[in-house]
Amino acid sequence: MSKSEFARRMGIRKQNVKALFKTKNLDTLQKASEVLGVPLILLIGYIEEPDLSEISIACDERYNKKEDAISENDIPTGDTVEDRRRRQQIIMSFYHYWKQCNPESKKYNFSLKDDINIKFISIKETAGHASLTYLSTLAVLQLDAILTNAVFIEKLPANHKKNNQRGFESMIRMSYRCPGIGLVKMLVGVKHSDKTKVQYCITAIDAGAIKQEAK
Repeated sequence: MSKSEFARRMGIRKQNVKALFKTKNLDTLQKASEVLGVPLILLIGYIEEPDLSEISIACDERYNKKEDAISENDIPTGDTVEDRRRRQQIIMSFYHYWKQCNPESKKYNFSLKDDINIKFISIKETAGHASLTYLSTLAVLQLDAILTNAVFIEKLPANHKKNNQRGFESMIRMSYRCPGIGLVKMLVGVKHSDKTKVQYCITAIDAGAIKQEAK
């Protein structure tokens, strides 16, 4: 795809294409990924403008193989900005791989007796929050087990002061104990329109945080 055509589809001027790929706005990058027909993860972290004519080829080579599944050994354990950025990339890459393996993008949860769906908001929120720690990122790799086996804790009103929760009428707090990780919290949003349940965010709860809450 030429730069001019990409700019036209994005609704921006041709000279602004370079600046677009430096943005940290995930909504903008998501739109760019749809226009280009490539996974969102491929567009994150660019310092210079990518070659738009070759980016889809790179996507095919890197992401369409089952052997590219992510393992815990790929996850940085540090707390630097680069570590968090890399963990965010890993989470988004994992969701892309997961959606390839699960075209319906949902799993049945035994506690709720209903499907929990994976949407763009699931990836955006989880990548933003879970990437802050190694354990939370590791927990995301247990997505199937969490979606299926997490148990209901409580139902709360959605916080409509947060833009990402405005599409939900309520939030369901759930938990699952992951072997080797500990307690994992999952928030599930219930949509206003059709009551569909959407995985909102997944994070690990460390022992220190649990003790602090108990005081």
